[in-house]
Amino acid sequence: MPANLSADYLKAEERYRSATTTEEKLACLEEMFTTLPKHKGTEKMQADIKTRISKLKKEMVSSAKSGAKRADLFHVEKQGAGQVVIFGAPNSGKSALVRELTGLHAEVAPYPFTTTQPAAGMMEFEDIQIQLVDTPPVFPDSPAWLFGIMRTADILIWMLDLSDDGLLETTEQTAALLDKAHIVFASTKDKVQRTNDGADPTPAIDNRQSEIAKPKKLLRLGAKADDPQAMDRLAILRELIGDVEVLPVSAEHHIGLEELRRRLFAMLRIIRVYTKKPGKQVEFRDPVVLPIGATMIDAAYHLHKDFAQNLQFARLWNGSGYDGQRVERGHVLQDRDILEFHV
Repeated sequence: MPANLSADYLKAEERYRSATTTEEKLACLEEMFTTLPKHKGTEKMQADIKTRISKLKKEMVSSAKSGAKRADLFHVEKQGAGQVVIFGAPNSGKSALVRELTGLHAEVAPYPFTTTQPAAGMMEFEDIQIQLVDTPPVFPDSPAWLFGIMRTADILIWMLDLSDDGLLETTEQTAALLDKAHIVFASTKDKVQRTNDGADPTPAIDNRQSEIAKPKKLLRLGAKADDPQAMDRLAILRELIGDVEVLPVSAEHHIGLEELRRRLFAMLRIIRVYTKKPGKQVEFRDPVVLPIGATMIDAAYHLHKDFAQNLQFARLWNGSGYDGQRVERGHVLQDRDILEFHV
């Protein structure tokens, strides 16, 4: 019986062959197994993929037990409400933007390749912090770990240098390198981006594996928007990439930075929930950060598993008509809700 392999399977297999880390290989194998047709003609293939998955999992466990360093030595642990990885061609303004938004004192110079390793800083947005990660430039000899960091980010920012006369060529070159590294963007509008043709990413063995397989949220920034010819270059760029938004910014002249903060918060699709003790006033600081669609019991579990299990009821305050009423465990929360838990 012929295997009749699907297009999704073949794409996953192609990504597997070019994968450079154990995590990437495992994510691809998981996707291959899920998209493989299940019938007698594929029984040997199913068994082979299962064997390879099992072998990789054992290698990961063994590596962890022995204290061996991960293949992606430059992995940046996530902090704050979300992680935003900033990438671009050499000298595109990444470090200047991160320094302005976070205060991180990364080296900034008017020549390329100043940044040689990832550097993370925290950007404040109202009462939460969002992690920004500065990275080395994307170019033909970029290390594999750079793309590994990009795959596990919550959001990617692509810096497009509006002071560069060769912007069109640079953008096409960067897009080709991203395609070669199988960096997949969530939007399907961009002419120069790689898409997944509607295929759902396959969850793998943990959250990080799932993140590797996901199409990434992308925000394009037109850096150095204070350049006299910046808007002319941006208009020409839009002719190349089509109906895709590019947000003009300037770290030096503070152009577009507040709008950038708001965009990143919206793209993270999170809410802030405040808690108060019975009989006490709420303190609007250090909110519980949850994904949109989270419920009252999700907020309780975020605080502590035992706390949630012993919960009797909760009262809710917000600007939508709740003034201390009891709410069910499955009540869907909104941004800036106030909860009072009773155990």
